[in-house]
Amino acid sequence: MRWWCGAFLVTQLFVAQAARPRVYHYSFWSDNPRPYLTAIQRSGSAAHSGLAPGQTVRAGILTHHFLASAMMVRFFCQLQNQASPNTIILIGPNHFHHGRGDISISSLPWKTPFGILETDKGVIRSIKNATKLTEDAEAFTGEHSVGVLIPFLKYYFPHSRVVPILIDVNADRNQLEKLRTLLRDFLSNPGDLALLSMDFSHNSIAAVADSRDKQAERALSTLDVERVGQLHVDCHKGLWLLLSSLRGVGHVTTKIDEHTNSSRLTGNPNQPDVTSYFTVRFIL
Repeated sequence: MRWWCGAFLVTQLFVAQAARPRVYHYSFWSDNPRPYLTAIQRSGSAAHSGLAPGQTVRAGILTHHFLASAMMVRFFCQLQNQASPNTIILIGPNHFHHGRGDISISSLPWKTPFGILETDKGVIRSIKNATKLTEDAEAFTGEHSVGVLIPFLKYYFPHSRVVPILIDVNADRNQLEKLRTLLRDFLSNPGDLALLSMDFSHNSIAAVADSRDKQAERALSTLDVERVGQLHVDCHKGLWLLLSSLRGVGHVTTKIDEHTNSSRLTGNPNQPDVTSYFTVRFIL
């Protein structure tokens, strides 16, 4: 009887905690800065390329695999020298199809090891009004496409706000079109930035990954939205959204800063399930 009462009390405690409203999202290692600080210390320096007068970085693509954390660090180091965004829209794939819808947003702030990263509630409100989406905080639980990058955003851009968006493979085209209109207007503002958290070729040997990535590089360089569906990436609809939005804001220069894959990073040339990575900046 004593054991049953104890189990009942523990169960009720978990139920009560689950019923409490969320205060913020947890990112990966929210209370442990060490993996990020270690990556920052070990990454090596980025080869900074200057921008022409009047140019600004409006968007970028980078990986969400911590195996390639050095690439992330070099990307953010360069970006930090070229941009001071008020708001960062962070788009990533919904790998595990969590949540109620195929496009997920949330205005909850994020707890990171470098402090609380606030969201831009005004931009999120505009998205909700235009798309009729409702907020879905649970969709972000355990989703590494956003969670891995959030602490880097807070570290490198401590005064920026974030707008996280998860896009499922089944996302509706009509809602994506509405999002594109909003994102195009957002990208017209040189004080803001859009980032796509996306990996490229999966589940192949390195030679096949390299061949696939050449196709991806051509599409990125020309903003070829018609070719997106043929590419080997893990967020086709997010890539379509970004490239089609960029095509509406003027002349865009694509800068591909780094390209590698998990086979090279691990030193295993015979790896059968290679994943490949790019870091890319889009400059206006």
